[in-house]
Amino acid sequence: MEKANLVATTIEPLIALNIYLDMKDRIDQALNQLLENPNILAVKVLKKQKIINEIKSPHYSSNIEESFIIEQAIYQPNSKKVLGSIIITYSNKNYKELINQYTKILLIMFVVFSVIFTIFGLYVKKLLSPLRNIAKSLKEYSPDKEIDIPYLSQNNEIGLISKALNDMQKKISQYSKKQKNINQYLEEKVNEKTLELRRQLYTDTLTKLPNRHSLVNNIISNNDGALLIINIDDFKEINDFFGQIAGDDILKSFAYKLNGMFNKKQNSTVSRISGDEFALFFTKKPSKEEFIKIAEKLVSDIEKMIFLYENNELSIRVSIGGSYQIENILEKADIALKSAKKQQESFLLYDENLNIEVQYKDNIEWVKNLKIAIANDKIVPYFQAIYDNKSDKIASYECLIRLIDEDGNIISPYKFLTIAKKSRLYSKLTRIMIEKSCMYFENIDSDFSVNLSVEDILNKSTVEFIKQKIKEHNVSKKIIFEILESEGIENYEDVSIFTNEMKELGCRIAIDDFGSGYSNFEHILKLNIDYIKIDGTLIKNIDHDVNAQIVVKTIVDFAQRLNILTVSEFVHNEEVYKKVKDLSIDRTQGFFLAQPQNKI
Repeated sequence: MEKANLVATTIEPLIALNIYLDMKDRIDQALNQLLENPNILAVKVLKKQKIINEIKSPHYSSNIEESFIIEQAIYQPNSKKVLGSIIITYSNKNYKELINQYTKILLIMFVVFSVIFTIFGLYVKKLLSPLRNIAKSLKEYSPDKEIDIPYLSQNNEIGLISKALNDMQKKISQYSKKQKNINQYLEEKVNEKTLELRRQLYTDTLTKLPNRHSLVNNIISNNDGALLIINIDDFKEINDFFGQIAGDDILKSFAYKLNGMFNKKQNSTVSRISGDEFALFFTKKPSKEEFIKIAEKLVSDIEKMIFLYENNELSIRVSIGGSYQIENILEKADIALKSAKKQQESFLLYDENLNIEVQYKDNIEWVKNLKIAIANDKIVPYFQAIYDNKSDKIASYECLIRLIDEDGNIISPYKFLTIAKKSRLYSKLTRIMIEKSCMYFENIDSDFSVNLSVEDILNKSTVEFIKQKIKEHNVSKKIIFEILESEGIENYEDVSIFTNEMKELGCRIAIDDFGSGYSNFEHILKLNIDYIKIDGTLIKNIDHDVNAQIVVKTIVDFAQRLNILTVSEFVHNEEVYKKVKDLSIDRTQGFFLAQPQNKI
């Protein structure tokens, strides 16, 4: 077909030129030349769908069935105008003959190769027959059973293979016997180590008592029981004062004595569940009254114990929490223990009325709320005015922390500050208050105060943050730091370093809540302060509480001698306000004069 198309394409320009010039005789001449090709059977030339020339080969009629027709358009020279078409009848007889010839050759070759491969296959099969027999015998092989390998006597390649396999069989058999002995030895060692690891997993390494894992398993495997958790009070002090070696020695001695008191009773197990905590689990629990008596007697007996360390006689005190219910027994005994410590009781039995679980849930919820508020920028300062008692004008503002919850409610700090300290979020709240307060008063001509705890002052990174924000917003001459007079303020050296650094920058210092539980005039003398904020517990009833008046008057006189200004907090009515003025207190803060607002 490609040849036929090539012929048509080649002859088309010549035919087109002759048609265009109307040279019919030359068309006939060209067509006759085409018929010299034995494969061309007939040629027609059409002009406007009419045959103007047609010529056929003498072999046309005999070969017509083994032919095909192609048609080629004839274009006017140098134009795309169609003048007509040329139709060529082309024979494919030679092609079919060639195909038949090659087909016969391929069939002959296929038969020849099939015979060769069959003969070769039979030869290989015969050649591999010994190997197949050897392989068949090896299927039954195992190190414990010796097999007969065939062809060992043959002096050829097959015989060499059989001999090599036989030698290998003997060596494997010898190795297997040795390996069995080793495996037996290793199995014994593994069993020993497994028992040792099990003992380690369920035994406390120091006291050799069952540990927490053992106790939990014991609880799970029993349908009923009662539990006491025994905590050695202030055991850290023994470690700090006498050293950890002494602490470990006392723990071992205590464990031995405690175990000696109960090991004869088959229905109880003593365990050490953490550093200074032990547990006494009753698998067959006594009556509730007897259980309480056991716990109370245990407290008394432990307090009578004497522990010797390097000629020192040491005694310990314990707190005990108990649970008489098997469900969540470990958690309930732990809750009772924490409640006993909080209430400073030697023993408490778990009771639903303790409500500790509710408190735990509330604490967890508040931690979540705090984190959400910090992430969503919902910790904000509110500002409460502090008035000068002589001029009755605003002298400064105290910045008070507030939390805006997801419902838009304003939450006072007494609900979340304690949780913030326990959850280590307190320093973040301090930083937020410092930054927002300094930013707010940067362009306001007014003094303002911010609360700091001793923990804030002892935190070097928080102090550096405070310095940075003071300088960034240029508020060193406006800001007053109110240091809460609480536990830890007696670290005069550390606190003094902070107050001196702040005063060098131009800041002022106030002691907050003075007159509360930790009040000490020594704090005032050692800390170089500018203000004393008298605690609200002294102020709220000062209009009729004579003792409060005496204490406040003493504080005011003391402050005046040292040129320190005094501020009364929690002034809630006119009578208290008048009395505050009568006692010559310099400034007043309270709801009677102004409530905290989110702007001034």
